[in-house]
Amino acid sequence: MPENKDKTFVFWHELKRRKVFRVVAMYAATAFIILEAGDIVLPRLGLPDWTVTFLIVVLIAGLPIVIILSWIFDITPQGIIKTKQEQSVIKKDQTQQRVRRIINANNIVIFILFSVVCILIYPKVINQDIDVKETSSINESIDLIAVLPFLNTKSDPETDYLGFALADQIIGNLIYLKNLSVRPSSSIRKFDKQSIDPISAGKELDVKYILTGNFLKEANIIRLNIELVNIINQEMIWHEPIEVDYTNAFELQDIVTKRVVEGLNLQFSENELNRISKDIPVDPMAYEYYLRSISYPFTNEGDQLAIQMLNKSIELDSNFALAYAQLADRVHRYGQYGLLNPDETKRSENLYLKALSINDEIIYGISNLAQIYTETDRIDKAVRLVKQILEINPNYSEAHFSLGYIYRYAGMNTEAVLEMERAVSLDSKNPGFRSIIITYEYAGDLEKSLEVSKIFEQSAFHIGQQAVIFLMQGKSELALDYFKSAIEIEPNGLQALWAIGLKSYLDGNINAGLEAGRKFEEANIVDPEAWYQFAGIYSLLGDREGCARLLKRAVEGGFFNYPHMIWNPFFDTVRDDREFLEILEVAKKKHNAFKERYFGTK
Repeated sequence: MPENKDKTFVFWHELKRRKVFRVVAMYAATAFIILEAGDIVLPRLGLPDWTVTFLIVVLIAGLPIVIILSWIFDITPQGIIKTKQEQSVIKKDQTQQRVRRIINANNIVIFILFSVVCILIYPKVINQDIDVKETSSINESIDLIAVLPFLNTKSDPETDYLGFALADQIIGNLIYLKNLSVRPSSSIRKFDKQSIDPISAGKELDVKYILTGNFLKEANIIRLNIELVNIINQEMIWHEPIEVDYTNAFELQDIVTKRVVEGLNLQFSENELNRISKDIPVDPMAYEYYLRSISYPFTNEGDQLAIQMLNKSIELDSNFALAYAQLADRVHRYGQYGLLNPDETKRSENLYLKALSINDEIIYGISNLAQIYTETDRIDKAVRLVKQILEINPNYSEAHFSLGYIYRYAGMNTEAVLEMERAVSLDSKNPGFRSIIITYEYAGDLEKSLEVSKIFEQSAFHIGQQAVIFLMQGKSELALDYFKSAIEIEPNGLQALWAIGLKSYLDGNINAGLEAGRKFEEANIVDPEAWYQFAGIYSLLGDREGCARLLKRAVEGGFFNYPHMIWNPFFDTVRDDREFLEILEVAKKKHNAFKERYFGTK
């Protein structure tokens, strides 16, 4: 046994003498720097996703080579020479000295440095791709809050926009706090320019806290009176007047956010607070145009007006990240729902990238860019972006919904339902979560799809989706009535074309259905799921060629929900078509590849 200890000491002594530990620590530190730089730079150069993984493999493979070379060779003033064997004999009675030599300052520093670098590199190497089975745990103790639009004390068309816009900006700050779930702007827009009882609004929005108040702009001053109300106890937590110079209006959102944090006694990190105050416009007018754009509704006309305001904002401040992100969102909406040229989607993507190049933590910008990547066959990039959001805030409901959206496109329908249900549990009143209706249908749970459609405010979308469920259940007359209602509510746009196609099938008016399909194809929508749904309509109408054409475009565009494709009764008329089966095989391969990559199963 003493002889083994001597051999161990001799080996340790040789590693130290040949400076192996020092070289490994330096290599690990350098590798970490290279990984960090590569993770940022390589995607921005447009290189494929696998280049980062390849870089990791190369750096890991280089470690044993570095260890061997550091054992054999030394770098000296005379150049690289082979390390000489140590001739001195280590005596057995020097045990205490050996221990002191091993536990000296140099070895401690090397050990600490190596340990720190290993800790930093570990997540890069072991968890390069998001673990989709354990995306993040939700803190069950998070508080739910809604920020109501502020009421203008002296209503004036020139300043009324501030009521909703300021509330929206405060919401944008609060989403960075992990211990708080805030209702989105879309949920509170209906309360704009109304005097609302906070208790009633809080119950309707299903939250514990309501932030409400009024404002007044006089000359160059904005006065904001706000109060935080506990809906459960029906008690006011605090009330406070805040006054700022209008040229510094952007300070209001930060001041109010900090008051909310203090009032609720929330635990928060330094990073959370730092993320809140990252975007400060250099020109007050740029901020005013930006706020005006926010106040416009999400309609084709509203999007057009918002785009005009945002272009003016960017003209005044070319580094205003939030203006670029908001413009990207409006351009994408208008291009998609206004049935415009698909180049608008590419423009929207570039605007998001510009915004994130200025501030890479604009959380809704990352989320919306992930949606674009999902809809343009770049699903791995979409997963990476959602991972980035969940690292910022693991309790951000929209990130979980985005992940469910990705799963739906990839055919992981059960997993898609779980993620979307998680999102709804965090924010049950978010109208943006309405497409969970489709996800339940894809998962084969038609009754649940019908049930959840009643949670959201009824629209042409909801009524149309309910009609689809009735059609699949064989309730054709009921489905026909619902399709008619959907068309009456929204006679123009994508939703109407889709409803007309299915209504025409039920009416037996094949030509009208094919005409709706032709108009849809001319619109050249980017979203591949829309192409998939129209492929099913063509199948019902007996157009095999049209069905194959649209289905192929859907799969090539990034929608490869193979499990639903083999179940979807709309495709029963083309099951024996050779081209349909070939496209189905492509979808199957893409689905299985995604499943294996992120879930480890085929």
